[in-house]
Amino acid sequence: MATASKKRGAIQSIMGRPPAGALSTFEQEVVERVKQLRQKYCGWGATSILDALQQVFPSDYALPSIDSINRYLKQAGLVTKYEPHGKFPKQPCLPSKAAHDLWEMDAQGAVLVSGMGYLAMINIKDVHTKTHCMAFPVPVRHSKCQPSQQHYQWTLRLAFEEIGLPLGIQVDKGSIFYENTTKSPFPTPLHLWLVALGVNMCPINLPPPQKQSVVERSHQTMERQVLRGQHYEYWGQLLQHSYARRHRLNQNLPNRSLGNKAPWQVFPRANQSTKSYSVEQEHNLLNPQLLYNFLAQGTWYRTVSSVRTISLGGHRYYLKTAKPKSQIQITFDPNAEQFCFRDVNELCIAQLAPKGLSKNELMRNSSANLASLMTKILKSPDFPL
Repeated sequence: MATASKKRGAIQSIMGRPPAGALSTFEQEVVERVKQLRQKYCGWGATSILDALQQVFPSDYALPSIDSINRYLKQAGLVTKYEPHGKFPKQPCLPSKAAHDLWEMDAQGAVLVSGMGYLAMINIKDVHTKTHCMAFPVPVRHSKCQPSQQHYQWTLRLAFEEIGLPLGIQVDKGSIFYENTTKSPFPTPLHLWLVALGVNMCPINLPPPQKQSVVERSHQTMERQVLRGQHYEYWGQLLQHSYARRHRLNQNLPNRSLGNKAPWQVFPRANQSTKSYSVEQEHNLLNPQLLYNFLAQGTWYRTVSSVRTISLGGHRYYLKTAKPKSQIQITFDPNAEQFCFRDVNELCIAQLAPKGLSKNELMRNSSANLASLMTKILKSPDFPL
């Protein structure tokens, strides 16, 4: 559009849209209707809004184009900023062909147990041999509560201590295992800990019980064998009974899927994996290079805050030269052992060391404290976590 204005006694042509902004040349009632439609139907785009305007206003009424509506929506802050999908690092969970190739892990919904209150049992079962690797009872406040990261981590440690490390563990997409509030998820602390131990963690691609059928069956078995109709005076008594029943199931009780034989009767070497573990050696077993190689496969996107920070994996990084409200792409350089933060022009504006990846941070404790807490878990009458 060209408009004319007087300047120093002459007529000057000024090209472009009027300075008042998008839709400024249309009737105010049209502008208000565009705004109302967008606010009422937040999923409508400019095409749908124009269609609605054409139904309301007479055919000879001046209505904006789709491009003009889009410009107005953007100018008025009524357009949701596009959040690109990141690239999550992949780990292969191959079909289970031998003992401890793949475990399934899941927490059963909390049940009420006499003398104990509500308990959520975290079960782990080997897919190939049907070995019950762990059944760890976690006291919770009510029926809707779920175990925390610490509970899952200690369930795994107890299983590792008894049997050794598996090649992979299959889990659901709960927030403990998968950052499910963003299109560009970063691995959770539990995931990073397992990676550093050389254990692949794979989220299911089908909803349970279809994909987690082995551990779902374990929920039913352990509830009947350990919880249902039982009364416990203290938590340690329950844990001891859980251990005893698991060993009985593994060694002696028939399993229909194994020809009515116990898992360790069919697979006598399934009581130990080929990868050993102990709490005292966990610090030495953690391999940072495995983490670096894993993170190097990923790409993440974050929006810079007004104070030039972004959040990644629950940690804040300050980007001195970043533009507030701009979008940043993040990759990891395994050779430099640093994150690279790139702006919209794909320029690396900062390289920073990762946070939360030290061995003690992954362990959430020192080796001595871990060993002490392991003893408390196995011998304390009360739940020590």
